[in-house]
Amino acid sequence: MLYIGLDVGTSGCKASVIDGEGRIYGSAIREYRMAAPLPGRIEIDARIVWKAVRETLAEVAREDIAALAVGSFGEAIVPVAKDGTVLAGSIYYSDIRGSGEVDDILDTFDAAHIMEITGMPPNPMFSANKLLWIKKNEPALLDEAKYLMLYGDFIAYQLTGERAVDYSLASRTMLFDIRENHWATDVISALGLPNDRFSAPVQAGTTIGKILPVVAAEIGLPQTMLVVAGGHDQALAALGSGAALPGDAVDGMGSSECITTVLGSGEISARMAEYNFCKEPHVVPGRFITLAFNASAGTAISWCKDIFFAERAKAAAAAGQSIYRLLDKDCPKEPTELLFLPYVGGSGTPHFDSSVGGAFVGLTLATREEDLYKAVLEGICLEMQYNLVLLERCGLAPKDIRVVGGGSKSEVLMQIKADVLGRRVETLEQREGGTIALGLLCAKAMGEICDLPSAAKAGARVCAVYDPDPVHAEYYSKKMEKYQKLYGAIKGLG
Repeated sequence: MLYIGLDVGTSGCKASVIDGEGRIYGSAIREYRMAAPLPGRIEIDARIVWKAVRETLAEVAREDIAALAVGSFGEAIVPVAKDGTVLAGSIYYSDIRGSGEVDDILDTFDAAHIMEITGMPPNPMFSANKLLWIKKNEPALLDEAKYLMLYGDFIAYQLTGERAVDYSLASRTMLFDIRENHWATDVISALGLPNDRFSAPVQAGTTIGKILPVVAAEIGLPQTMLVVAGGHDQALAALGSGAALPGDAVDGMGSSECITTVLGSGEISARMAEYNFCKEPHVVPGRFITLAFNASAGTAISWCKDIFFAERAKAAAAAGQSIYRLLDKDCPKEPTELLFLPYVGGSGTPHFDSSVGGAFVGLTLATREEDLYKAVLEGICLEMQYNLVLLERCGLAPKDIRVVGGGSKSEVLMQIKADVLGRRVETLEQREGGTIALGLLCAKAMGEICDLPSAAKAGARVCAVYDPDPVHAEYYSKKMEKYQKLYGAIKGLG
């Protein structure tokens, strides 16, 4: 049977036609942009996303598609009226709105209590904070919103008319009880938020319903096609890369970078909360994951290209060449003496600090543009090594790392990563783990496969292996000691 994996991201959506063994038969992508209506505010328009989804699905539509599963980014809420109208833009996780509401939450609940129930350390990024901000500042919007949906269940609702959200995505609200897999009604009520507006929570891989006939006709999909619950994009990327059992990990490198590590079902470590590591339900039943991430990985590389290599990038594009391949070719072979703090878009774990900026340290008259480029690559790798050090303190760090996403295409970056992490780094033949996982969930729902972990591991075929260079690894180990002091030094200047 053939399925569609639909991955709804923050900058675009991708649909792939996949079989039950993870083979891809065709893909389509549509891009869109977030809006910045005011300084510090970032929104995404669900109407634009739904239009892009329809166009993407129409491009890959076939009459033999048995099922479709939807995955998406988390946190951003779509407020929907009773008639299905989208009422406002969705507040993105890094939007400054909701920052002050952390104190409101901590005035009501102890941080450890929130973590125990929801698996999420109190933080401005989560939906709860954004909803509290709306309640204070735009109460009419909250009153008018009949439904409050995340993007995965919003798209599934548009396709089927049914409202269901999987556990992993629901948990990104900080309003979901991960112990019992239902909405944390006591938390929601205590915060003064409406209790009856969220979609029904279901296990990933659950059939939500059949596609609406009018939607099927418009897109060109069979009216018999079923829609299956997907999940949070990070959990899906992990499953599609073979990370399904405790100790497995995958490093997803896109605009941001996230190392997703699979946990068992044990208790939450107090140290996890200290470092802002979450405990999120996996899309594999009975498993949990934690996320260690840098908000500005690919974004930092793109920024470097735009600032220092703009003219060269234009020339490369005109010649049909990849600017990143050219930069990799000219990248210095030896480690640099520079330090780069990659917080050009704020920081992720462990600091969750949207106010701090990035920085170069160690510039001299001898510093070249190529040195700056390599320093950026080193900086994003040092940031993830810092997170791995903290995961180790929680007893969670993996031995080897599998890397997927756009960054995994760069052999230069992968070797730097191996040297900095001091670990073997593997890349996969298929770098888009999210859509692969969605195909596997469809196959599970249709009874084609029974064991998700086994199917995921069988489909995650290693493409290349990078072992750390001992000399470079020793150098970066010493450099790491300096890097860990960098955030505090820069923060102290504010």
